Amino acid sequence: MKKIRSIILAFKQLKSAFLLLLGTITLGSLIFHWYYLPSFDLQYTGAILDNILATIALLLSMDVYTFPHAGDVVIKLLYVVYPFLGLVLIGIGIIEFGMIVFTYRYRLEAWNDWLANDMERHTILVGLGNVGSRIVNELKEDGIATTVITLEKDNSELINELLEHPSIALIFGDATQRPILEKVNVQKARALIAVTNDDLVNFKIATIAKELNPNLRTVIRAFDVAFSKKVTELFDIDAALSTSAIAAPAFVATSFEDGIIQTLKSKKGKSDIHLMEIEISSTKRVSPLIVEDVERQFEITIVAIDKQPHPESDDKIHPGSKLLILGEIKALRQLKQQFS
Repeated sequence: MKKIRSIILAFKQLKSAFLLLLGTITLGSLIFHWYYLPSFDLQYTGAILDNILATIALLLSMDVYTFPHAGDVVIKLLYVVYPFLGLVLIGIGIIEFGMIVFTYRYRLEAWNDWLANDMERHTILVGLGNVGSRIVNELKEDGIATTVITLEKDNSELINELLEHPSIALIFGDATQRPILEKVNVQKARALIAVTNDDLVNFKIATIAKELNPNLRTVIRAFDVAFSKKVTELFDIDAALSTSAIAAPAFVATSFEDGIIQTLKSKKGKSDIHLMEIEISSTKRVSPLIVEDVERQFEITIVAIDKQPHPESDDKIHPGSKLLILGEIKALRQLKQQFS
């Protein structure tokens, strides 16, 4: 799938050349239809396919039908001009294709720009410090399409690895500048995580991104806990997390799901456990849900129902109930999609 996506992206860069070729063939076909007569060549029928094939043949310096000596000057010019025009178009196509292959092979900045601009429903990560590097590894492991924005332009192992990754676009620039956020297609992104070393910079990035995409989910890093609380209370920031109290997976989980309260780092080889609050809007059943059934079906633990801790296995869950749940992100997401 990743290779197919790269091929599709490469052909998108050739769009102008394809459109130019298509326009040239269309114009030539119309000239054949209007000015070439069956009397010039008995094999010519005037059909649309004849006109198209004749035009393509001229572009390739071949004659399908006899030169129209008695024809209008327009059709004569077509026979003279199109072979040279064909050479020009083929040359342009070869040059552009070669540049795209070279750009892809060596993962130059231009390829990352194309990849970033082509992404939709992706996550934008700003900052590649200690926290940012751990977050991007989480995103890679989860197979999430990601655009990374960083000011660092060194030849570190992580930078080189990201430049070669087929589903990650690495953009060098200042994310507080609107053109940079527009460059990474923030209008079609689903989430933005800002984890630079400056609380105010993270806040500024998130607010600008929200202006460009009001539906964007924004999660920022905040060293100051009081600042993080004020930001989420007064401004349209979905979450401001203190890195002194939370692990990198929580940034990823919180950017994807509203309601994540805390993330518990599991032992190596096991998935992280998340604490989430979910309001049950509809059970889609005549009878209410039972705690034991829900826990067994989704492999989760219901910690509390409507602020009442330690529910019994046979307790009922009604529409409007607020659940506090422990579980893996996939299970929590499935439960939320079905009942919230």
